[in-house]
Amino acid sequence: MTTREALGIILFAMFVQGFTVVLVSFLRPTADIGWATIAITVLGMSAAAGSVAVGLVLAFRRYERARTASIAMMTLTTDERQVFEAIVRASGDAYQDKLRRELDMSKAKLSALVNNLERKHAITKERFHKTNILKVSKEFAGR
Repeated sequence: MTTREALGIILFAMFVQGFTVVLVSFLRPTADIGWATIAITVLGMSAAAGSVAVGLVLAFRRYERARTASIAMMTLTTDERQVFEAIVRASGDAYQDKLRRELDMSKAKLSALVNNLERKHAITKERFHKTNILKVSKEFAGR
């Protein structure tokens, strides 16, 4: 759900609530209901509906990111998962040369795995002097 869709839901809820309050006030007129009371009621109900809508949007986004990350992890091979988890253990970014020594892999094998992970959008690779800085992508981080 996008922010635009959430805003549309909130505006629609405000319209429906306002219409309902106005309709009820005209069908059952009483002396103590004025336009100020109607406006305050509509604003209060809109605030309640808006907070519920925002809560739902945040919950759905968190679920969507977690689901995307878990599905994406299923596509990794055992070696790719080993490299990826080592990058995650290194706070989300690691130097490729240090990672090679930690995992005890050859340069060629690690380079091929890094290229595969980058192609699958699991990590990003930035050149840093004679090595690369490997960072976990947002899609796989589950954030």
